[in-house]
Amino acid sequence: MVRPLLLLLVYVGAWAVLRALWPDLLRGWRRWVLLGGSVMSLAVWLFPLLAGTHVELPAALRILAVGWSISAIIVVLAGTPIALLRKWVDRKSPELVPSAPLASDAIAPITPPPALGGMSRRSLLTNAGRAVPLLAAGTSTVGLAGGATGFTLKSVEVRLPGLPAALDGFRIGQITDVHVGTFIDTHYLRETVAAMNEAQVDLQVMTGDLIDDLDQLDGTMAALESCRARHGMLAVLGNHEHWRGLDEVLGAYAQSQERGGPVRLLVDSSHVIEHGGQRVRIVGVDYPMSGRSHRVKAERMRQSAEKAFQDTASDEVVLCLSHHPDFFNHAAERGARLTLAGHTHGGQVAFFGVPAFWFAFQYMLGRYRRGDHQLYVSGGTGHWLPFRLGVPPEVTVLTLRAA
Repeated sequence: MVRPLLLLLVYVGAWAVLRALWPDLLRGWRRWVLLGGSVMSLAVWLFPLLAGTHVELPAALRILAVGWSISAIIVVLAGTPIALLRKWVDRKSPELVPSAPLASDAIAPITPPPALGGMSRRSLLTNAGRAVPLLAAGTSTVGLAGGATGFTLKSVEVRLPGLPAALDGFRIGQITDVHVGTFIDTHYLRETVAAMNEAQVDLQVMTGDLIDDLDQLDGTMAALESCRARHGMLAVLGNHEHWRGLDEVLGAYAQSQERGGPVRLLVDSSHVIEHGGQRVRIVGVDYPMSGRSHRVKAERMRQSAEKAFQDTASDEVVLCLSHHPDFFNHAAERGARLTLAGHTHGGQVAFFGVPAFWFAFQYMLGRYRRGDHQLYVSGGTGHWLPFRLGVPPEVTVLTLRAA
């Protein structure tokens, strides 16, 4: 119930902001459109909680509710400062404050000159305020389109000092944060695996947050098992596997391995492959938090590192898979040449390549280096909210090169 309650507060806030910025917008038929849209959106968010079944509303209705909610959030964030500033200008502007008639010998108050070509400050703020709902609707539409246009195949070259010649050109395909469920289906997942097959990568990896809807678990595993990479697919768990049904997910991976499928799950463990006579150990660690508590993250990462890296040998090249990118520090300390992670979705919004929420994570998007050790954080292959702006969903193909 937390999410609908928060959205209700956002809708009330958006209504108050619009009333301050553009009162005419909340009159007549427009008022009922805005009110009806808010009620519809709340009903869509509440439906899974109240219905208590696995019946889903039409995708178009769910996407409309997401767009409406994002528009309301933008109205609150962008419109509140303008509304407050205009209120301050109204208080300070002499031309809006009534005054007593002046005596013949009194000095008239000096009226501030009009701003920007004859337009007063209040007029500027009024026009800016009226642009806010248009900005919100436009941004929401573009973001929804960005989230619905499918993934891009992104090529990344990783140069590692001292990389053995046998691994020069070794290719890894990465998918992460697919979130099979409300907005992503198993057909989409199968297409991402097919893209890695077509790219002829040597190893495929899935770095967590695979699924949200366990009703689609069988189809999800079947899609992963379509992997045709030489060394198969290695996977790790994300927070959503822990939240949605860890036992069911662990069981599905175990059954896949029993069937002799190409998919292997690593939970604080490692797997060794041999490529061109060179041993490569891939370490996979569990998601470091229990439930939704962040207080235990550092200690659980330390425990995972001690357990997962215990069998590494000096003649091996070590790679690491982690859902949470903060594990990079532990992986680098224990010799992992390259760590692959996800979790952040790159913030799903970026301007000129810079994530809008860069402050939310130490490692948000792209490549990072610590000495001779590197980290790549994917922007995510799917999403749990179909809104992306400047951070398209990606299937990543990483090619190792000797520096």
